[in-house]
Amino acid sequence: MTMDPFERDLKDALRREEPSGDFTARVLAHVAREQSRQPWWRTWIAGPRLRWATAMVLCFVVLAGFLVQRERARERAEGEAAREQVMLALHIAGSKVKLAQTKVQQISERDRSSRRN
Repeated sequence: MTMDPFERDLKDALRREEPSGDFTARVLAHVAREQSRQPWWRTWIAGPRLRWATAMVLCFVVLAGFLVQRERARERAEGEAAREQVMLALHIAGSKVKLAQTKVQQISERDRSSRRN
C-alpha cells in the first residue's frame, strides 16, 4: 500500500523527535523573561503620581456620568410636569368650549322660539 504525498508529509511532521540539548535552558529563559515583563497597563500607570492622576480622572468620569444622568432625569421630570399642565389646560379649555357651545345653543333656541311666537 502506497501513501500519497499528503499522508507522507503528515507522518513526517508527526514523527517523534528528541528536543535539542539547550531546549530546557531556552524554555526556562523564556519563562523568566515573561515573568519579569509587566503588562502594558502597568508600565503606563507606573508611578504613584500617575496612578493617583488616573484614579482622579476615573472619579471625574464617574461623577460626570452621574451628573449627566441626574440632569436627564430632571429634564424628563420637568417635561412630564409640563405635559400634565398642557393636558390640564386642554381639559379646561375643552370644558369652557363645551360650556360656550351650550350657551350658544340655548340662545339660539330662545331666538327661534321667540321668532315663532
